[in-house]
Amino acid sequence: MGEEWTSCLHPPESTMTEILADVNKSGGIVNYFAGNIVAANLMMALMLIGGAISVVSLNTQLFPNIEPGAITVSVPYPGATPAETSEAIVKRAEQAVIGIEGVEKVSSRASENYGAVTIELQDFVDDDKVKDDIEAAINQIADFPPRYAEEPDIQKLVTTNQVMTLVVSSNASERYLKEGAADLENALLALPSVTLVSMLGARDYEISIEVSESALRQYGMTIDDVANAIRASSVNVGAGEIKTNSGDLLLRTDTKRQTGEEFEDIVLRSGNDGSLLRLSDVANIYDGFADTDLRNEFEKRNSILLRVNAAPSEDLLQIASDIKNFLDDYEPLPGVNVNIWSDESEILEGRLSLLIRNGFLGFALVFLFLVVMLDLRLAIWVAMGVPISFFGAFLLFPFLNVDITMISLFGLIIVLGIVVDDAIVVGENIVAEQERGHKGVHAAKLGVEGVKSPVTIGVLTTMAAFAPLLFVTGPFGQILGVVSVIVICVLIMSLIEAFFILPAHLAHGGSWSRPPLDQIQQRVSKGLEHVRDNIVLPLIESAIAYRYRTLAISIIFFILSISLIAFGTVRFVFFPSLESDNIQVSIAYPIGTPFEQTEKTAEQIVEAAYRLNNNLDGAAFESISVTIGGNTTSGGGPGGGSNVNVAGHLASIIVQLQKEPLRTLSAKEIESLWRAEVGDISGAESISYVSDIFNQGQDIVYEFSHLDDETLLAAIETFKQSLANLPAVYDVQDSFKLGKRQYDVELTEVGKAAGLNSSMVARQLRMNFYGEEVQRIQRGREELRVMVRYPSSERRSREDLYNSRIRLLDGTETSLRTVANLTETRSYSTIESVDGKRIVRVTAELDEAINTPGEVFTIIENELLPSLKENNRGLTYGKAGKGVDQDRDLGALYGLGFIAMLIIYVMIASLLRSYAQPLVIMTAVPFGAAGALIGHFLLGHNLSFISMFGIIALSGVVVNDSLILIDRYNRYRRETDMNAAEAVLAAAKRRFRPIILTTATTALGLTPMLFETSIQAQFLIPMAVSLASGIVFASIIILFLVPALVLIEDDFGMRTS
Repeated sequence: MGEEWTSCLHPPESTMTEILADVNKSGGIVNYFAGNIVAANLMMALMLIGGAISVVSLNTQLFPNIEPGAITVSVPYPGATPAETSEAIVKRAEQAVIGIEGVEKVSSRASENYGAVTIELQDFVDDDKVKDDIEAAINQIADFPPRYAEEPDIQKLVTTNQVMTLVVSSNASERYLKEGAADLENALLALPSVTLVSMLGARDYEISIEVSESALRQYGMTIDDVANAIRASSVNVGAGEIKTNSGDLLLRTDTKRQTGEEFEDIVLRSGNDGSLLRLSDVANIYDGFADTDLRNEFEKRNSILLRVNAAPSEDLLQIASDIKNFLDDYEPLPGVNVNIWSDESEILEGRLSLLIRNGFLGFALVFLFLVVMLDLRLAIWVAMGVPISFFGAFLLFPFLNVDITMISLFGLIIVLGIVVDDAIVVGENIVAEQERGHKGVHAAKLGVEGVKSPVTIGVLTTMAAFAPLLFVTGPFGQILGVVSVIVICVLIMSLIEAFFILPAHLAHGGSWSRPPLDQIQQRVSKGLEHVRDNIVLPLIESAIAYRYRTLAISIIFFILSISLIAFGTVRFVFFPSLESDNIQVSIAYPIGTPFEQTEKTAEQIVEAAYRLNNNLDGAAFESISVTIGGNTTSGGGPGGGSNVNVAGHLASIIVQLQKEPLRTLSAKEIESLWRAEVGDISGAESISYVSDIFNQGQDIVYEFSHLDDETLLAAIETFKQSLANLPAVYDVQDSFKLGKRQYDVELTEVGKAAGLNSSMVARQLRMNFYGEEVQRIQRGREELRVMVRYPSSERRSREDLYNSRIRLLDGTETSLRTVANLTETRSYSTIESVDGKRIVRVTAELDEAINTPGEVFTIIENELLPSLKENNRGLTYGKAGKGVDQDRDLGALYGLGFIAMLIIYVMIASLLRSYAQPLVIMTAVPFGAAGALIGHFLLGHNLSFISMFGIIALSGVVVNDSLILIDRYNRYRRETDMNAAEAVLAAAKRRFRPIILTTATTALGLTPMLFETSIQAQFLIPMAVSLASGIVFASIIILFLVPALVLIEDDFGMRTS
């Protein structure tokens, strides 16, 4: 080590021309760095220091930034039924956007008071251009939106990461509680790092001016007259300016009312005698809240939630830290409590520390193994390849929009075990040259030169294996792309380290190992040589002597391994459960169910939670939040939700789980116990339990369409019954829900004779019952409505409707019963369409411990649906939801994987100048995958998409090892007179040690993850199983099957030098 650094003290003065001349003279840039310790150390310092600076500047998020690739057109239509919303809003909007270039799918949903169209975009299109085209198409619709509807809100969907949810609770009045929540909201938004805060579970402010029918008749007025008088009196109007000698003066009429009390003195009419009829004389004015049933509770106190989200460019941990520091000094209003309800930063920090801990433990095991197996100098510099490569990759992250997330650390752990492979091969070859008597820089140059081509191609093949993940589209594909970018960046830096930094450090100085370490190393080396010479090589001789038998046995092993999947012994699940730290129960009764019934059920479920927690000695739940009259999303995952769907028939209960190690049960286990404690709830349409952080919706989703509603509904009932009879399928539901009871108003002949039409009657009824919006007022951060309507006591029954006064064309009035008939009907709660076709959706959940999605979908597609279509002519259907996304992602991965294999084949064939040998090398890939299946079987894990990451990484490693072996074999055949059997044995003997080293370091790097007991780490284990078990089996294939295949190739004369 002394020689390395003393040579740096007096560096020669060189111009750039001289440096380039030195590079040329030394035989290339690799040889130049091998002989220039200063250049190597400066490059190492640049990567380490630059990477450290870069990583500090990176944002931390729970998940990477994801672009959903969708645009929404939403139009609030207060007071409208789903059918009205469908006809007046949804159908017209979807027809306008269907066919726009770049649009993949148009889905719409019409419900009471609201219509929305979601436009999914094709891959690789310009989202902003398509959004502009959609806006232009919507703006060209004639008379759109209809009267009483809001202006269309056209937005490109973006995702945000949830940071923290604060709960503001109090036993004081609703107004005081909301003022306390607003005070906290304003204070949070004043923090420089906080930009996104949503208030959940609070009713909107509203000023309701209620005028009874008797008062209107007494004064000869209508609701419309009152509304117009208010509009005329409550205004802010600029009236120009006056130019005076002292300056310009603005004229302004500032009479717009801000509170309910200020509306009282508005003059509705003045008499000839000077008397004034004021609003307070005919109306009751309530400055309160919108007439909706909504209540939120936290630990049995009235509450409001404030959810803080992080935009894609913001740092989640920084925001959380700023909020916690702020809360330490914040003083809420008297009687108001503020608690942190859920803190995603704790989840992120816990999972990041878990991944970092496993990473460091894996690195420590790799380093200790290298120290035992190699000279201390070689072990240290090979191990240094890990931090150098990682920090070098950090340098690139800001330019590639990569942040610190669970997914990025997951990518680093994947590459941890394989990043030292090229350094091991290069370093071991340099030492081998030194043992042959070559000295210093010359030995380093020869060592690098001997493996430069196969190592480069080996790293490139690993990169090629990961490259397809860059082109998998959709939200999940974007997550895969992050992993691919990270692995490729690290591998590039590892190659730079192995060729430009490592040789310079191994070229100077001798052995660093001293007693007793060197004695241990000698014993281990002799033991490894004994195993190689007395066990492995004789077995290889047998394998090549009986090469066709070896091939047959290998094929049988491969078939047996694949049969584990075919017969369901090892099941495939797309994405393993990623558990949240909370559980949400969502309740839905039929629309129109009284609020009191929903409230009673919610209390029943909450009491079951308290009983369960007591049975578990408080080790399950930390706190409970309840929303009655709405469904609050618990957030989590990419784009954690931040909305409340307000409706009296809905409720949600969210429990925050205790942290580990106090909680010993998984979220899934607690969910099952809670479900059992609750039991059956009669009358509810659905009760769902969710404990996953990354919930993609129901497991099974199908959309059905037919021109005849009766046929459609009959087919759906048949399908639901068949679906419910399948093993492991539960919570089978459909989206066909009856809406609220409604009265259809039809004019009588008398009404028509009086000159009335449906539009006139509808408008007057709307004003009387829903109300007439006269203006909007900004109060703090909220815009409230001022409504004029009948009192609630006159809006409750059929009789109230019949008694409602209708103004005729001549100015006289009559009751509704004299001009119209009422017919009670019941429409749909929602009307859904896909690409303009009305659809009904059937959904179900699946217990993957009993059956896998693949097995269930096979039964559905091959048995249930063909029979259903045969018995219902004209029925169309299609898979939807996450099943479609998963099929698309898997299909893309298979197709791109095939392309990657072709690229790998071309690279290897070009290097080896052979058509057959690349096939020999690549046989290790499927056998490595087979080994991964065996590992999943032995360790009791399902195969999942996460497992695929390990198999992809495995394919690069095994190709690399096989390539090194074949390259050495070819060199012996070219440079010596060895026959094929002798050359392959010599190559196996020479490459046995590097293969064992790369196998062991890869497996050891993942060993801590394999034995991780943390509940939160379970979803990562399949990846570790794939790579660790696959590399072990693949190494056996490389040592025994590959030599046999080489001899088979030679038998047929296919080798090309």
